Amino acid sequence: MEWREYQEQAANFFRKLGFTAYVEHEIEGVRGLHSVDVYVEGYIHGIPFKWIIECKAWKSNIPKEKVMALSSIVQDIGADRGFLLSETGFQSGAIRAAYKMNVTLSSLDDLADITEEYCLDSVIGRLNWRLQKARNRLREIKREKYKDEYYPPMLKELGELSVLESVLEDAAKNEYQIIYRTGYQIESIDEMIIAADKVINEADQWTPEG
Repeated sequence: MEWREYQEQAANFFRKLGFTAYVEHEIEGVRGLHSVDVYVEGYIHGIPFKWIIECKAWKSNIPKEKVMALSSIVQDIGADRGFLLSETGFQSGAIRAAYKMNVTLSSLDDLADITEEYCLDSVIGRLNWRLQKARNRLREIKREKYKDEYYPPMLKELGELSVLESVLEDAAKNEYQIIYRTGYQIESIDEMIIAADKVINEADQWTPEG
């Protein structure tokens, strides 16, 4: 397959998922301008993301160096993930390197299963990030204003965040139905997002003045 055709096929795959995909796209990073084979952006359950896709229409396995180069670009532009595509495969060093980096190795045939799994991971990951940020904020307020109180006024919100963290662990395993509260079950990732948004927003909005 010719390399331009490979790029277009990869871009069309993501477009069929409802995302925006640009071929041979230039994007500004901290260290300068990067030219990438395919740039993908969109929303997963209302949460924005951006991915970098590199397409290698080679007749040989892809080496570790290409994984390292893609990982560097992903970090520099703040992308959520990089995908390195090859129909011939990857050298063992590349596979080991990708395992420890924010890079997924795949082919067009295997991409559907991988992106479905990563979409879920991306949603849960962002919710966990928001949860930790909200919890750290409340804990800082507790240290500054209520360090001597056994039952600080934000205890309810901190407890809700702890319960939500456990629920997100089940959601990451796609283990539905999830018992969230007595008489309340979460049946899907969409219901999970609604419940999590409510808890995290309440924690974000909490102030000592109430």
